[in-house]
Amino acid sequence: MIDGAIHVFTGSDKDFEHFIGEGIGEDEVTITYLELIGDYNAKIRAASEYATSDLSHIHDRVDNVVVRSADFGSVVSHVISNFAQIASMGCDFGTMYIQNPPRQTLKSLEAMYPGMIDYSGTEYVKLGKNTVLEVHDKLKEAVFGQEDCKVELDLSLYRLSVMGDEKPVVLLFYGPSSVGKTETAKQLSDAMGGGLTRIQFSMFQNQEAFDYVFGSEHSKGSFARDLLGRETNVVLLDEFDKVNHGLYNAFYELFDEGVLTDTYYRVEMGNALFVLTTNFESEKEIKQALGPAMFSRISACIKFNDLTVDEKRAIVDRHFDYVIGLLDDDDAKVVSDRDVRGWFLRNAAHYDNVRIMKNKIERAVFGVLTERLINGLGDE
Repeated sequence: MIDGAIHVFTGSDKDFEHFIGEGIGEDEVTITYLELIGDYNAKIRAASEYATSDLSHIHDRVDNVVVRSADFGSVVSHVISNFAQIASMGCDFGTMYIQNPPRQTLKSLEAMYPGMIDYSGTEYVKLGKNTVLEVHDKLKEAVFGQEDCKVELDLSLYRLSVMGDEKPVVLLFYGPSSVGKTETAKQLSDAMGGGLTRIQFSMFQNQEAFDYVFGSEHSKGSFARDLLGRETNVVLLDEFDKVNHGLYNAFYELFDEGVLTDTYYRVEMGNALFVLTTNFESEKEIKQALGPAMFSRISACIKFNDLTVDEKRAIVDRHFDYVIGLLDDDDAKVVSDRDVRGWFLRNAAHYDNVRIMKNKIERAVFGVLTERLINGLGDE
C-alpha cells in the first residue's frame, strides 16, 4: 500500500540519482526494488498452508522505494506487467521513485494509482547559438586539423538551431578512420551537457542487432532503453554503414519524428542530434550504400580528411605531454633521455591511424621504463 506519491523519472542515471538525493531525507528508511520483491516473495511463501517462514526480517513499512532502470532486467517477465500489484503486496511505503519503467509497468501503475503519479526527467539542452559557439571552441582545442569540417559543422549547427522544428537533426560524418569523427561527437555532447551515448552496431551479429533494436527480451539491453538513459540529446551511431538495411524502418521514424517504440519501451526525443559515423569516401557512395530513403533523412553530410604530417606531429606532442604528465620525475627523465618523443615526431608521417599511433607511443614509453625497471631489479 502507498500513502504518498509515485515519481516516474525519465532520463539518465546521473540525473535520477540527483533527483532521489534531493527527495529522500537522511533519516528516512529506503529500500530498493529488489528488496521489495524479496518482501513480496517472502509473504507469498508464508501464505502457503505449509509455510513456517520467519517474517521478522521483512519490512512492514518504509518511507521510500527506489526502482532503477537496470532493476527491470533482474526480474521475470510477469513482474513487469504486474508491477503495481506486486509492489503493493511487498510492503507499505510512502513514496516510490521509478526510473525509465517499461510501458507495461507504467500502464500497471497508472491503472492502480490514478492521480497519484507525477512525471519528470532529464532536461536536455536544445541546440542554440551559444551551443554553436561552445562547440566551435571545444573543437578548436580538441580536434587537430579538419578546418573545412569545422566550418561546415558550425554552419550546419547554426542553420539547424534556427530552422529546426522539433525534429531530430541527423549529421553524417564520413572519411577515413581515426581522424576525429568520434572525438567531434564527444565534444558536441559535452557542449550540450554531458556524456555521449555511443551505439556501435558493428558489435552485433545480425540477430543480436534485430533483438537490440526491436527489444526481444526485457532482461537484455535495448536501443530504446539506452536512449531513455542518455545524458544529453547527442547520440553517436558509430559505423552506421555497417547497419543491416532490415533495421532501417526503426530509424525512419526515429529520424523523422524522434520516436522509437520496441516491445517494452517508448522513447521520444524530438530535439535530438544524431551523429552517424562512416568510412565512406563521397556523398555519391553514401547515397548508393544507404539508399535514397535513408539519405533523404540526413540533415548534412560532413567530410573528414586525412591528417597532414604537421597535424600528426601535433598529436604526438599532445599525447606525449599527457603520458609524461602521469610519470614521476625519474621516469620522465629516462623517457626524455631516450628521445622517444623525437623518434615519433620524425616518423609521424608513417602512421595513418591516430589510435594506433597513440598506442605505439604508450608501448614505447612503458617499454623503455619496464626495461629499466627489470634490469635495475636484476642488478640488485
